[in-house]
Amino acid sequence: MMNCEPRYSISIPFTVAKKVFFLLLLYNITIYGQSNKTGYNDIKKQRLLVHITADYLHTISQGQIDMDSAVRTSCKIYDLSILIPYNEIYSNGKSTIETQLLEQGKVKKAQSLLMALKGENRLLLLLELSSYYLFKPGSQKGDLDQAENYINKVLREEKITKWKIGALMLKAYLLHQRGLTEESQKLFSTVEELCKQTKNYPDQARALLNAGQALQYGHPMRLAKFEKALSIFHAHQEKEKEIETLSQINVEYFIARRYKESEKLIRKIVKLQKEIKYHHNQYAFDVLSYLSYREGDLLSALSYSNKSIASMRSKADSTFKSIFFSRRAGLYQYLKKNEDALAWYKKALENRSEDTKLYWYKTFLVTVELLNSMGRYTQALSLLKETGSSFPARTDFEKMHYALLLGETYENLKKTDLAEKNYKIFLNSIQNFPTDHVHDEFPAAFFRISAFYRNRGKTALARELLHKGINPSFEIGHAKKSEYYYNLFKIDSTEHKYADAIKNLQLSQKFKDSAFGKEQQKKIAELFIKYEADKKDKSIKILNTQNQLQHIRSQQAERAKNIILIGALLLLVIIGLLLNRYIIKQKSNRKLEANQRELDQKNVFLETLNMEQEKLLKEKEWLIKEVHHRVKNNLQMVTSLLNSQSLYLEDDDAKMAVKDSLRRMQAMAMIHQKLYQDDTISTIAMPEYISDLVHYLHESFDSENQIVFEKNIAPIALDLSQAIPLGLIITESIVNAIKYAFLEGQKGIINISLQPDGNDSLLLKISDNGIGLTSFPEKSEHYSLGHDLMQGLTKQLKGSFTIENNNGVHIMVKFIHLNK
Repeated sequence: MMNCEPRYSISIPFTVAKKVFFLLLLYNITIYGQSNKTGYNDIKKQRLLVHITADYLHTISQGQIDMDSAVRTSCKIYDLSILIPYNEIYSNGKSTIETQLLEQGKVKKAQSLLMALKGENRLLLLLELSSYYLFKPGSQKGDLDQAENYINKVLREEKITKWKIGALMLKAYLLHQRGLTEESQKLFSTVEELCKQTKNYPDQARALLNAGQALQYGHPMRLAKFEKALSIFHAHQEKEKEIETLSQINVEYFIARRYKESEKLIRKIVKLQKEIKYHHNQYAFDVLSYLSYREGDLLSALSYSNKSIASMRSKADSTFKSIFFSRRAGLYQYLKKNEDALAWYKKALENRSEDTKLYWYKTFLVTVELLNSMGRYTQALSLLKETGSSFPARTDFEKMHYALLLGETYENLKKTDLAEKNYKIFLNSIQNFPTDHVHDEFPAAFFRISAFYRNRGKTALARELLHKGINPSFEIGHAKKSEYYYNLFKIDSTEHKYADAIKNLQLSQKFKDSAFGKEQQKKIAELFIKYEADKKDKSIKILNTQNQLQHIRSQQAERAKNIILIGALLLLVIIGLLLNRYIIKQKSNRKLEANQRELDQKNVFLETLNMEQEKLLKEKEWLIKEVHHRVKNNLQMVTSLLNSQSLYLEDDDAKMAVKDSLRRMQAMAMIHQKLYQDDTISTIAMPEYISDLVHYLHESFDSENQIVFEKNIAPIALDLSQAIPLGLIITESIVNAIKYAFLEGQKGIINISLQPDGNDSLLLKISDNGIGLTSFPEKSEHYSLGHDLMQGLTKQLKGSFTIENNNGVHIMVKFIHLNK
């Protein structure tokens, strides 16, 4: 029985393994933000187009190109940034100098700009750099390490903002690429919960969508996550994301072989695309054509094929035209209209190149198959050898199928040994070919080789190969089932199993009638008549349009003469008006020149005043710095004198009082030292000052490092009038804690915190985990003295002072921030 069904149909695989094969660069790199080839100004539609195109390319390639490569190829086709598919959480898609550099591959230059950026611009570049490395084709450790470095910088700097949400989402993707699926899914769930808590529902849905995409095809949680994301997108009118999510659900329906539901879903996608005026419907119509073909509804298959071809509007859209042309040709071939099929295959094979090989190589294979079915064996062999020489088979897929067709062609040419040699290459290759990539071409291949061995008398091997062709992982249509039972009938006849042979022949005829019924053939014939009539109508319309254009041109020539005469008169009037305007303008210019001279004189005078004022300000700053320097020197001189005098004191209390005074003066001297050294002359940066002060006190007392200091200081700057009393309070609190809070040799912790408390207030809190106030009553006098001093200093701050004794001493000073 002759095989009428095209073997290499363009199909959608059930699972595509993550395997970097090659990145197709069809177009030169273009600058991010330049005019694109999508036909959309809306960034949401541009992102949708990239995702849908990439999904289509990823699936029809049958594992020959990974998803990251598919996304980059889609961006190049439509002149879009390779970053926009991944940055929708934190970027509006607008171009920056840094993103342009990344687009041009100048990564080091973009990295060099990082140090000069601050705020949101810095965070944006950090995330764009991480996306650049994270979504490069493949999962190279060096790229993932680079991405993680940039992600962690954002996570260290940010609280719960869009930047942190974006960084966490990228981190989850990174864990997925490292094979840490469980950790990846947990982080996606964390992002989802954070978005839910902050009522950021669109990003919650994005987290669900991304989490589902990171799971393997067919995973039970994959569909559940997509459906939850879909409900959120639908509730918030995110129609572009709704379409993208529906497309992912559709893949899951294919895996589960829920083709009827898949067809309904695609119709819904087409309806939504129409609502948002998204016109790239070729991919949806092509899938509908494929589904109709699988169901044996060739009338609908041809209709959808027409629509998919008609949906290509631009040169960029026609990048995949060989696939859509091959679909049309395959339908003609199925209907035994071989000459028409061959013409469409030839159109699909125009402008072949190595870069576009992924799109046309299957078409080449089907063309060879068609030539064999038409009895043009020599022509088929010539096409095989010419293509094999110009574009050698490189992938496992190409080598395997090239050998299969070479074997088939040699068999038709009666070169049995060469045929068997190539059939064995195919059968050996298919053992290691991932079953996830198996599609319609494999059943036909097994049937063909089975017939080859049956004709040579090897019926056992023929039967084994025939059964492999109906493996449960394959999905075959009525025509293929008819062919299967016909081949089984031939084997049974050869083995004299006549009862089984009759039964199998009846089944073959049953499925043949189902695939090629009279009613179906009649509808198809009507469709062809309508199609040809439409072509004639279009030709007539073109001729009528040309006649109308000729008549319009003659009318336009007559109008042109009249317009020239009117134009000449108008030109004379305009010249007169221009002369009058020129005279008026000259007068105005003279007045403006006089005014300008007066303004210049005033500007010179103002510049002189500004220079003098600037000079006075600089002198003032120098004098203030000098005052601080001298105050610091005087304090240090007094400190030195007291320190020297303390050597001659014998009373321990007197020595202690002098040392306490020394530390207080040192606290004030450090403030004046910082004012002298820093650019600012009126405020003190508290994190650095407190850190230096604690370090000084720690070194003064705790030589054995038995006490740990924990600091939690907000980035606050205080005026001199507040910094000095605050520094003395900190000094007094820490000295008392070091001296009295811990028993001899006891380890301890002192926590110093300075944080905003409300809109205008600051809260200083100094706590220790020592013995507390009540454990040693004999020390109460010292605490009382320190307490009075700290209360007095708090009054200078116009604040409130509280002290608590709860598993240690806790001192709190709340005061108004004057610099706020």
